[in-house]
Amino acid sequence: MSGTDKVSLPQQNLVDVSNGRLAKTSPWGHKKGARVALDTRMLNGVLKLGTQYHYKFEISEFVGGRHSRTSKHYAGRAVDVTWINGRHVGKRADHRGLMNACRKLGATLVLGPGDKNHDTHVHCQW
Repeated sequence: MSGTDKVSLPQQNLVDVSNGRLAKTSPWGHKKGARVALDTRMLNGVLKLGTQYHYKFEISEFVGGRHSRTSKHYAGRAVDVTWINGRHVGKRADHRGLMNACRKLGATLVLGPGDKNHDTHVHCQW
């Protein structure tokens, strides 16, 4: 099962966390409908991608979506980016620059086009 679950979308995850709640996972992932804290290192990295590195980007997942059973998304430590500066990842977006910025911001695992199952997004994990 997959699709769109409004309560597990990135924007709602941020709304929940800013209101003192935990972010919610998708009902079809390995941690179906769980509540998860978003890691402050990851949130700080995401913030600095915009403020320090001046990227405009779209996040497809924090804790929502379907990921591997041991994915750090389910621990609130990972983010997936699908659009960078108006271009889709895998279609001429500056994914290498964003990946390098994630590393400089302390990400411990960074995957993107060329890595298995990451042709259309960048995964940054803290």
